[in-house]
Amino acid sequence: RRIVSELGDVVHKKTSGHILYAVKLLNSMVRDSTIYFDLKLCRFDWRWDKVCTLKTADGVADFIVSTFSKLEPEVLHSLRILSCLGFQCDFDVIELLDSSSVESFQGISSALQHLADVGIIEIAGGLVEFTHDLIQQHVYEGFEQEQRKKLH
Repeated sequence: RRIVSELGDVVHKKTSGHILYAVKLLNSMVRDSTIYFDLKLCRFDWRWDKVCTLKTADGVADFIVSTFSKLEPEVLHSLRILSCLGFQCDFDVIELLDSSSVESFQGISSALQHLADVGIIEIAGGLVEFTHDLIQQHVYEGFEQEQRKKLH
């Protein structure tokens, strides 16, 4: 039996085998040092007690939404602006907003790569889109209606 079989079983069980969710879960376990590289063993190892007690969200979208608290304020602001544009948006529109004289719209483009790296959005073929419609909906509904009115 392979060394990682037990870890693989736990990850599979907690993610229902959904690959995006599994990757996100494994990345979060590396970030919080549940999984780490052991120099003495020359391999990755994990803290079994933390793996077994790991709390997970109900779904992929919930899991990704849980990462919002770790975003920088400027990145979160850009994410909120993107949510007002809908599930997907033409990259040209984002560049137009970014280059506008309205200060609250500036800096959106610089946040895009980070948002893509953490799995919140995807950038492809001149489009920027949320990886899940529930993520866009959560972001949009997650800030005050008065702020949404200003952005619209």
